[in-house]
Amino acid sequence: MPSDSVSEAEAVEPVADPSRIRLARGGAILFEEDGFRLIEPRGLKRSPLHPYESLTHICLAARALLIGTTRGLLTVRSSDFIDRARGPAAARDRLIARLAAKQGGAEYLAAMARVEALTLQSRPLWSTWAIALLCLVGTVFQLRDSLIDQIGAFVPELFARGELWRGVTAHFLHALPSQPGLVGTLIPGLRGLPIHLAINVGGLFVLGPLVERPLGSWRMAIVILIGGVGTIAGILVAGHQEVIGASGLVAALAGAILALELHFPASLPCDWRIPRRLFLIAILVQFVVVDPLFRNYLAGGAHLGGFAGGYAAAWWLGAPHLDHLAAALRLRLTVIAGLLCTGAVSYGIIPLAQHDPTSLERHGVRLLNAPAAHHLFPHENAAAWLIATEGEPSEKGLGLAVALADRAVATTERLAPDVLDTLAEALFQSGDRLGAILTIDEAIELVPYERYFIEQRRRFTGERGKDDRPEPPGSGGSDGSPFDPDAPRITI
Repeated sequence: MPSDSVSEAEAVEPVADPSRIRLARGGAILFEEDGFRLIEPRGLKRSPLHPYESLTHICLAARALLIGTTRGLLTVRSSDFIDRARGPAAARDRLIARLAAKQGGAEYLAAMARVEALTLQSRPLWSTWAIALLCLVGTVFQLRDSLIDQIGAFVPELFARGELWRGVTAHFLHALPSQPGLVGTLIPGLRGLPIHLAINVGGLFVLGPLVERPLGSWRMAIVILIGGVGTIAGILVAGHQEVIGASGLVAALAGAILALELHFPASLPCDWRIPRRLFLIAILVQFVVVDPLFRNYLAGGAHLGGFAGGYAAAWWLGAPHLDHLAAALRLRLTVIAGLLCTGAVSYGIIPLAQHDPTSLERHGVRLLNAPAAHHLFPHENAAAWLIATEGEPSEKGLGLAVALADRAVATTERLAPDVLDTLAEALFQSGDRLGAILTIDEAIELVPYERYFIEQRRRFTGERGKDDRPEPPGSGGSDGSPFDPDAPRITI
């Protein structure tokens, strides 16, 4: 009967002993009748018994021996072996020989061979690259038109009033250097870098392959689609007011990885796994410490919803298998249908992104029908500016612009000069020169050093041509709209 514990002294026996392989600094791999034990170098003096039947896959990585079991992943660094050249291979061969000697050993080895066959498949990571590319495309549109943030971010009030595209586009927009988000706030020196984008795209490339390699690109697409739905549901349940960012999708990948690890460990190559305890600790830190601590910057509900969606999707898809990499027709049709629905929903943003007057007016009506709220004033300000300045606004449109700008001014308690300027512009375009002059005078009183507002006043008084609009303040977008870049927004 094997002992339940092994002392450190017992671990240091001659390397020729078939019952053990010595490791540096008192460590050892002990081979007993029913299983093996791993005594970590300078680690614990006790080790659990790992039955040979629990082995799922063993591989020699560049710097470590990886031993996959149904309980988790064991890692032994090559540098820990006394014989660094032959030690890892000898340990692998001895474990396989012990497994083969067990009853049903041939079946265990056949299952291990099927897992090994997964690693021999070299397929492009289409889904991972597609999501990363969409994030980059979204950033390009943000750089070309600063108001894409306003019409693409997920805002529950506007989503509920028909702007369904926000449930898709918000995933692919990120805080730009002028909108620093959490990292830029904590480390001011990084505010000039697209840190938010880099973190999320980096997360995609770290976690994406751990899902896409075992499941294949089609099943990975299912995980992303369901994770995206979970992200939006999490935002709605948590009550976040405005959210942008792809980390809900990254959280979905983390959920999928955990589902694969907990439910299908026997089907995973060990070099595609993360140590279970380390991964669980990282997840707990994210949801228990990071999200609550930085709730003003991070949408914890989005993370939790995306995680739950990814977990459920991977569990539902079942164990990874070589035959699953070539997805069945039904699964492909499901993915295609999901992508078509996503594209159809997203199409609604195009007319608004093109500043179509009719779409702008419909957007303005939705804003006016939503309850007045501080987080909506940037949207009201942006919509009012576009309606008043794009093309030839209709009488109805100008009325909407004045109403939206007036509400934004009231929300900001007449203390935001950019918002006052929007109201002044809307009044001027609607023919109320006196109201425009009085309003722009308020902006000038707040920032007397800003030349832009003085030149606007000269337009309103007729000293400057009506269509000769001055260059906007430094925060203005490429379309000339003076909006507040520090408007309240949660990033994920």
